[in-house]
Amino acid sequence: MGTVILIGTVAIIVAIVGCFGIWRLDASRADEIEHQTPPSPRPQLGVVPARTAPSTPPRHIGS
Repeated sequence: MGTVILIGTVAIIVAIVGCFGIWRLDASRADEIEHQTPPSPRPQLGVVPARTAPSTPPRHIGS
């Protein structure tokens, strides 16, 4: 009977400590994400800015 109580008590303590540890890791990760600087915007390759785009569409040969 005493062994069952001891094992149950240890299991409850391990569960409480484990939950606290997981909660603390989750909270520290949330703080880390909150304090990250957003990435600087980079121009996309292959995109022509609107101010340098031709005003007329290109002419196709044979039309």
